Amino acid sequence: MLEPTNALLKKSWERSRINGVNALTAKDAILEETQFRQYREQKEEFMRTMDPTMERLAYWLKSSYSIVALCDTSGYILESKGDPVFLKDTEKIQVHHGACWSEQVRGTNSAGTVIVEQKPLAVVGKDHYLDSNHMLYCAASPIFGPQGELVAVLDISGHAAMYHPSLLGMVDVMARKVEDWLLIHRPDRQMVISLYPEKNAKHHALLAVNQDGIVTGGNREAHQLLRGNRQRLGQVHVTELVADIESLLGRQKDISTPRSLPLLTKGGGEHHWQASVLLDTRPPQIAASPPSSKPKARPLRANRTGLTSFDDLYGTDDAFLAAIRLAKRAAKTEYTVMLFGESGSGKDVVSQAIHLASERADKPFVAINCGAIPKSLLESELFGYEPGAFTGAKQTGQPGKFEQAHQGTLFLDEIAEMPSEMQVALLRVLQDFTVYRVGGTKPIHVDVRIITATHTDLWQKVQEGSFRADLFYRLQGVQVTLPPLRERADRLQLAQLLLHGIEAQLGTGPLALGTSAKKLIESYSWPGNVRQLAAALREAAFLSEGGKIERERFPAYILSSFSAKPAEGQISDAQKERTQSGKSDMVDVFLQTGGNISETARILGIGRNTVYRKLKKLMEKDGT
Repeated sequence: MLEPTNALLKKSWERSRINGVNALTAKDAILEETQFRQYREQKEEFMRTMDPTMERLAYWLKSSYSIVALCDTSGYILESKGDPVFLKDTEKIQVHHGACWSEQVRGTNSAGTVIVEQKPLAVVGKDHYLDSNHMLYCAASPIFGPQGELVAVLDISGHAAMYHPSLLGMVDVMARKVEDWLLIHRPDRQMVISLYPEKNAKHHALLAVNQDGIVTGGNREAHQLLRGNRQRLGQVHVTELVADIESLLGRQKDISTPRSLPLLTKGGGEHHWQASVLLDTRPPQIAASPPSSKPKARPLRANRTGLTSFDDLYGTDDAFLAAIRLAKRAAKTEYTVMLFGESGSGKDVVSQAIHLASERADKPFVAINCGAIPKSLLESELFGYEPGAFTGAKQTGQPGKFEQAHQGTLFLDEIAEMPSEMQVALLRVLQDFTVYRVGGTKPIHVDVRIITATHTDLWQKVQEGSFRADLFYRLQGVQVTLPPLRERADRLQLAQLLLHGIEAQLGTGPLALGTSAKKLIESYSWPGNVRQLAAALREAAFLSEGGKIERERFPAYILSSFSAKPAEGQISDAQKERTQSGKSDMVDVFLQTGGNISETARILGIGRNTVYRKLKKLMEKDGT
């Protein structure tokens, strides 16, 4: 077996040998279809972000015997598109969604090795560890989130003989564009500063700062300015990195005008960069000032914490107002609160508002997404760990979320996704509010108020056996149900309010919705709810000219699904009845909703698991 000469690939081959990688076990590392659908549904929002990039690359590659694939940080292929002939040819080596291409499973390959090395990399032909993959070339680049964390890997694959070095450059450029998009479209109140070297420039750095001028995020180049130290985020003031930047921190009429500023480098020297404000979503009355400036007096709760209060929430819809009234009443108690609502409907901001309206408002608010953290790490995240508890543990140990939230509020988002063994551990803690760190024997008493959130029917999970009934009863407390945006009567007024904030972000004059845009907002189903509406309005406003926003300026994926998707009223009661009986009309609705399980279930008035089960039976019947 001829080993590669590239240093990164040689290290990868050595790891592959240590891991005992072989083709027999690799071929079985595939999620079942039902598992994959549930797995991918958790990443639905990110997939909507990636869809335009995937479609663009697939269009370029469809006639070149190549495909584009997106892998998550565990190595699972979430999507693959491109030349259908090549997709068919690679089925035997599992280049398709649901297959795991981590380095531990398949040895040296671009996606798996990029997850480990976190650098762009091409693996061509016999550079692959497994012989079965020698037919491939793979060129991949990491996609980093605003905090510098790896969120996915973008990969282009094709026949080894057709590889060209420019492919690696192309996939890296596309990955960097996605990173910029993720930073710019964060819901945070932030200013994003673009820094572009006047000499030897390849990519620009985007730095996000909050209303106090503290650096809170950035793209790949920005993290190089932070010397790759993610822990400095939230601690470094932007003036420590860029001299004479105070003039940009105040609100400018023309925020996009670039100016030349000296950048402070590692060696203490200076290089001039072109700097401009790309967008500014800070509250209008607040401008970031250097650390030496005397801080202005602010209201104690909302501004100091950066959390959302009930005063910041807008709504005139009856169901929404009823939910907020209930949340305000619950805030005055110590009851556990369970927030129910679809993704993007505002569960996270309502949880913050409950905390700020409670007696614990001046204590910590700590949030954790139970569905976004690997099962193996969730215990240490919740309960902390002692020094040396496991490989890679900090020598000082680490307090968990329960300890961090002591005397405050712990928000457990996506509680329904918590693994069963962790449900047992959580129940034990809630019985006496005592935690034990991983690797520790000393009991630690905690005083926390619990708020949970879920987008699924938790009681249905109990009946299915995937969620413990005793934990459900312990968490029930007060349930607050937030209506989805499509059911809110005030969605047009909400859109107008969001536009006012976008005006400040873009530094434009007044923005107005045209008739076609209003019709779209009132008719589209908004599966991503308020979060999706805000993102769509930002893009439409950016693309519009003359201050008037029309329907055609909205994102292409919305326009395509909006034109293809029927209105709710077009699905008759008879069709619902046939579908609930298992007839193939379910497939029609599933296709009309663009394959959206949640939307299909909502339209048909049945549970998501029922949709899964019936679709599976139909596919088995058809032999698909």
